Amino acid sequence: MVKSPKSSKKAAARAAKARETAETNAFLDSIFILISSDGEKFQTDGHCIRHSKVLMQASKSLETPDTPIQVEKVQGDTLNRVLEWCNNHRDDGKYVSQCGPSLRLPQWDFRWLKDLDNQELVDLINASNDLQMQQLMDYACKTVANMAKGKNPAQLRELFGILTDEEEAELALNEPGPSTA
Repeated sequence: MVKSPKSSKKAAARAAKARETAETNAFLDSIFILISSDGEKFQTDGHCIRHSKVLMQASKSLETPDTPIQVEKVQGDTLNRVLEWCNNHRDDGKYVSQCGPSLRLPQWDFRWLKDLDNQELVDLINASNDLQMQQLMDYACKTVANMAKGKNPAQLRELFGILTDEEEAELALNEPGPSTA
C-alpha cells in the first residue's frame, strides 16, 4: 500500500508535535539555579521559569544545564517572593494580559499581595518589570490601584509616603548643605 503525500505530511506533523511536546516536558522538569543580585542562590524548575520572558531567554542560552542564571537587578528576598508566586502559578495556562477595571485577582493572589508592605510591593513590581512577567505585573499594579481607589490626595500622600511641597521645602531647609571646605 502506497501512502498518499497528504498522509505523509500528517504523520510528519504528528511526529514534530510529539518531539515538541517531549522537549517542552523536558524543559518544564529541568532544574535551574538562579543567583540574585545580592548573591543568594535559588533552585527552581521550568514550570516557574516559563513565567518570565527574561529567564526563559537566559535558560535557552545556558552553556550547560547546571550553569546558574544571574538575576542582576533583583535582591534575594524579592526573588524569593517572585519564585513563590511562580510556584503557585506553575500549572497555569498561557496568560493573556487583561489589565484595567475588568481584571479580577484570583483569591490566592489577592491575599498574598495584600500582605506585602509598600516597599515589598514596589520591589515586586520592579522585579516583574525587569524579568518581563506580565501576569505578576498586572496583578501587583491592580493591587496598588485597589489601595489607591477612593482616596483623596492627602490620603494618597500618607499611603505612599509622599511629602507635600511644604514638607519638602521644610526638609530642605533643615538639611545641611554641601560642604565648602
